[in-house]
Amino acid sequence: MSSTTLEQPVRDVMSAGERPSAAIVAGAPFELLIGLFALTNEPRSERTWPPRSLDAASDRVRAAVERLGPRSGELWLHLLGTALEAPAGIDAAAFVERLAELDAHELRRHLLGVHVPAWREVVGVDTLERAAAGDRSAQTRLLADERYYGGEAAAALRVILPLSAATTKRRVLGALRAFVEDVFGPQEASVMRTLEHEASARRPLARTSSAEQLVAAVVPGYVYVPEPELPHVVLVPHLAARPWMLLCQHKSTRLICYAVQPASGRPDQDLRRRALELGRALGDAQRLRILERLRNRPANLSELAAEAGVAKSTAHHHLAHLRTAGLVEVRGNARSYTYSLRSEGLAESRLLLGRLLAPLSESD
Repeated sequence: MSSTTLEQPVRDVMSAGERPSAAIVAGAPFELLIGLFALTNEPRSERTWPPRSLDAASDRVRAAVERLGPRSGELWLHLLGTALEAPAGIDAAAFVERLAELDAHELRRHLLGVHVPAWREVVGVDTLERAAAGDRSAQTRLLADERYYGGEAAAALRVILPLSAATTKRRVLGALRAFVEDVFGPQEASVMRTLEHEASARRPLARTSSAEQLVAAVVPGYVYVPEPELPHVVLVPHLAARPWMLLCQHKSTRLICYAVQPASGRPDQDLRRRALELGRALGDAQRLRILERLRNRPANLSELAAEAGVAKSTAHHHLAHLRTAGLVEVRGNARSYTYSLRSEGLAESRLLLGRLLAPLSESD
């Protein structure tokens, strides 16, 4: 479900009356799936509610997830469409049982991205359908295309592609049930309180803003460019995969899953958190090379990965930290994403450090 970077020119062909609608939705099914993405993606430096890596999970969860591949991260994001279509207010356990009622072949169609416009354009609907049905040549083509699945197809799909639809479904449900019972379930109520509070606080803005204005206000560092084929925009707050912003698609909907910082209730703690984000962003030689490259002109992910001498997935990880620290912004949509320095980033960083290091007054 994750979108990909397509090196095509961006052309806005939408009239003023066709601007995308926007909404903010919080839900346990979204957080569950993003949690499994976080668990099976690269180990995270920031502590969130899922274990930091699969090795830190319970034996039961680790065994269930490894039956789908230990780096299956992107696979879970391709089920976000089923979360979008689930009844409002459904909890994680009920969502899993709802998935259990889904036809096994339809589940594979979701997992392979049949409902993702970007993948339909990249590899073709026929290839996706044949691969979901078990055609080996179509599956080989999917694994060979570096644009498909954001370049993560081999890691995420190699294990499940040869499986039958029934076996795929059984393994997916096994991992979901283990993760709900051992990891998410005990924390679900407190996590969802935070996310529902975030969504409720942002909804008045959603009612009075365009999609572009709403994204700019809610997701700092991302300049959204409307997509004619995706007339609906849904923003989904998450805690599970901080600091990641996840840009996904389902049918005619653009999903923007954005990281929420848990409120500390204390300005000094928020100040320290922001300073730590800045320090984390600058405390890596590869990230500094990315910043130095962007000092000259904007660049795409491939160019920045080459400059830093890393894989695109690693460059994406570095850029997430730089964007969270307010130093970098990303602009575009599935046709093309470009990164640039935020014009306000330097001034904001100076102000942050000034406030952090200012002498305390006697009243403090």
